[in-house]
Amino acid sequence: MKWFLALVVVLNLLVAMYGSFKQRPPADVRAQEVSPELVKLLPANWKPNAASAPAASAPAAEPLRETSAPKAEPAVAAKPKAKEASAPKAVVAKAEAAKPEPGKADAKAETAKPAEAAAACLQWGPLDDKLLARVKGGVPQLKLKAGQLSEASKEEAAAGGRFWVYYPPLATQAETSTLSSELKGKGFDNYIVKNDDFKGHLSLGLFGKEDAAKGLAARLKAAGYDKALVQQKGQKASKTTLSFKTLDAQQADKLKALQKRLTPGIGLKSCG
Repeated sequence: MKWFLALVVVLNLLVAMYGSFKQRPPADVRAQEVSPELVKLLPANWKPNAASAPAASAPAAEPLRETSAPKAEPAVAAKPKAKEASAPKAVVAKAEAAKPEPGKADAKAETAKPAEAAAACLQWGPLDDKLLARVKGGVPQLKLKAGQLSEASKEEAAAGGRFWVYYPPLATQAETSTLSSELKGKGFDNYIVKNDDFKGHLSLGLFGKEDAAKGLAARLKAAGYDKALVQQKGQKASKTTLSFKTLDAQQADKLKALQKRLTPGIGLKSCG
């Protein structure tokens, strides 16, 4: 047993001597993984002092170079933010500059409205005597000034009048009587008007339809009596058209409301 123990001791000594004389290869600091949490960045103006000089070593400088690159990334990322922030400010500034000032806009609108309203001219009609009286009863609501209202009247034949065929009188009453007899002989019944504005004319017929009256006049002309005429008879009706000039916006609105209430079937027209 003694020789066995001596052998073990000798082997242990040989192993220890081999380990002490074996040269270890230099460690590659770059190949080592460094945790970002353990890296501490030093300020740019930092200088080692006497106390910290032994602690600073070459391996510590390697991680400092490797971790210096990410330091520039926040600055690069911050540039787009500055552009993004400045862009909305520029858009807002342009929008605010494009907005008209409230005082100037109101002043322009106020000056434009009277000019537009001053050119307003509307006509209401034609109105018969009954409607005219009705309309004139509501006109004072418009508060018109002198010269803003004018009216024009004309006479028109009343609706439903009949059509009269007649022949003008000749130079003398005797000639007219002779013509009357000739017409009767050719089948054209007639008589000489004794009164009213058409005294001395030959009345040849009164028709309810214009086509029938024109047909008789055509037959007379074909028979050689080319002076036969057609006229619509009936009572004359006066029709009046009111013209409202230089109305302002308020007067125009009141006039339109009055027209819709009083004469829905007779609208307003622009002065032509």
